[in-house]
Amino acid sequence: MTKSKWALAIACMLLVWMSYFVPEIAQSNQPVNQNFHQNNSQNIEIHFQNEEPDGSRRGRPINREGTGSRGDCPSVDLLTTALIPEKNVGLTVDDNPSFWFFVPYKQKETPIGEFVLQNEADNAIYQTNFTLPNTPGVVKLTMPSTVSLELNKDYQWYLKLYCSQQKLPNPIFVRGWVQKIAIQPNLKGLLKSATKPRQRVAIYAENGIWYSALSELAQLRLDEPKNPMLIKDWANLLQDVGLADLASKPIVGEVKKESSSF
Repeated sequence: MTKSKWALAIACMLLVWMSYFVPEIAQSNQPVNQNFHQNNSQNIEIHFQNEEPDGSRRGRPINREGTGSRGDCPSVDLLTTALIPEKNVGLTVDDNPSFWFFVPYKQKETPIGEFVLQNEADNAIYQTNFTLPNTPGVVKLTMPSTVSLELNKDYQWYLKLYCSQQKLPNPIFVRGWVQKIAIQPNLKGLLKSATKPRQRVAIYAENGIWYSALSELAQLRLDEPKNPMLIKDWANLLQDVGLADLASKPIVGEVKKESSSF
């Protein structure tokens, strides 16, 4: 066989090979890429990135742990604790955010609770009494729709627990700060592209938006309390702000608000 015939034969073989195998390779690559992205969305590691400055340095003191016992309050191993960063003003994108607390008491041990929200002039803009659930654990208190936070304003809040039927002096109390921020266009794009609730939580956490990340993840855990992935997410988030010892405590849900001064 001449060289030209050999070259023609090889060219024909190459054409046949490419027409048969290349489409299969191209088709097989497509689902691999899709599966890769799907797996990535399932294997997200949720961690809180806190870039806010130390609030105590600008007159924003935080007390996220209450006292061990006051008056008639029984002694406890773990203190009443606000689920917030230790020294920073927590951020939210919600008009009416939820606040989360670990309370080691039963409802009958602390029959009266009080929550107060103050503006930058130290004026109370919201105040309510509440009762706790019967089970000790992580509880939430949600702001009503009648009270909306203004953008880029710091609000101080107090949570007080009384272990008697009267509001005696020196209750157990914790306090912290919250600031509502605008959703920037790049963040809005990320949230819009999120196809899973956990992705939204991860986006909030990575951008240092504590209250929104915590509340959305806590709600997911209430909906699926035995989901191992959500249990791990919760442990990671609390560990990132030094609250790892509370990760195993049950989330028992909303307090019962009794009355409001506003």
